[in-house]
Amino acid sequence: MSALPTYAIVGAGFSGMAVAVQLLQGLKAPARICLINRSLSFGRGMAYGTNSPSHLLNVPAGRMSIDPDHESGFIDYLKSRGLHWRAGDFVPRSLYGDYLERCLLRAQSAAVDGVKLELVEAEVLHVDGADTDHPVLHLNDGRTIAATQVILALGNFTPRAPATLSNADWHQSPLVNDVWSHGVLDDLDREASVLLVGTGLTAYDAVLRLLDQGHVGPITMLSRRALLPQPHREQETPPAAGLVPADFLQGEGGMRHQLRAVRQLLRDALANGHDWRDVIGGLRGHTPRLWQQLSPRSRAQFVRHLGPHWDTHRHRAAPAIFRRIRAAMESGQLSVMQGRLVDVKQATDGAVVQWRARGASETSNASFRAIVNCTGPSSDLHRVKDPLIAQLRDSGCLRIDDLALGLHVDDDYRLVASNGDSLP
Repeated sequence: MSALPTYAIVGAGFSGMAVAVQLLQGLKAPARICLINRSLSFGRGMAYGTNSPSHLLNVPAGRMSIDPDHESGFIDYLKSRGLHWRAGDFVPRSLYGDYLERCLLRAQSAAVDGVKLELVEAEVLHVDGADTDHPVLHLNDGRTIAATQVILALGNFTPRAPATLSNADWHQSPLVNDVWSHGVLDDLDREASVLLVGTGLTAYDAVLRLLDQGHVGPITMLSRRALLPQPHREQETPPAAGLVPADFLQGEGGMRHQLRAVRQLLRDALANGHDWRDVIGGLRGHTPRLWQQLSPRSRAQFVRHLGPHWDTHRHRAAPAIFRRIRAAMESGQLSVMQGRLVDVKQATDGAVVQWRARGASETSNASFRAIVNCTGPSSDLHRVKDPLIAQLRDSGCLRIDDLALGLHVDDDYRLVASNGDSLP
């Protein structure tokens, strides 16, 4: 094993970069930090790899510092580049990727002597001894890394292909499973009819990408509930504080009770001239506890019935993005269908979609030149095609959430194995 303590970070999106920065700043004795990523686009990931100026952060710039002790970190970085964005502005996501890279470089240059950072371009295939104090990572290029500690910062996985009766191949044109794949929409005819399966933030990104390319053809979004992500408030007015009591629902249980209490908070806020978004923001520090108070049955009910409504109000779009979406709908170019995708069959010029409107007993058909999966990143780790997840799962070194929301961890964020024990 390496003589130096070795921290192996698997994944170099925001989470991996943030952990690396904290280690570089916090370690006071010689150590080795290995930041492992499939490509050399460190700090980009799915979110910040876009170069489109239309793809904006979904959080105001003033709340995006990587350093919790330096709230203006991102704003200060923008000013250092001569970019005069304000704390309430929604900034292009590519700039945030630049900021993460700068933070890593600065932390690396300021680290104490003997604390070394290695950027490793590789994929981790499996980990030997993951349930011991001496894990060894095996990379796809044949190298191994003996680690003191392994940090999983895997980020988002590509979308799960929508199920269809004929098991359509979403990796064959005119179907597109991953809208972030390089150039997948670049050659599309500007007048082509496009179906986006999903109505969330990924669909918003796809619409903006098409519009920026000069697309003039009809764009349709399809989802079971046809719920659209709500816009953030315009940031001229500071958000109101204190709308959610510090002891909100302490020790009190059921989902119905929680729902009634949140609705009452919203009614009280609106009656006093406040914005509903400030209540949702005020709940942020309470939601982990409220979730833990729910029974497994109540959690499943929430995910099934309330989750989509919560997501569209909690995970909001920048106001400028929402205005463009609304304008495209008002012009008639963008439309929304409420229903379920049933089947897709290739045709001479595109594909024929069979779908069932919500509440209908019969299906309908519609033709499109391109069909794009915009259901968002997959969180079901039973189904993702990742060799490391598969190996850890099959060896019992991790336990996947029953609702397919992620992994079980303990209070110290250590993996919980299939037998219920926390890994070292």
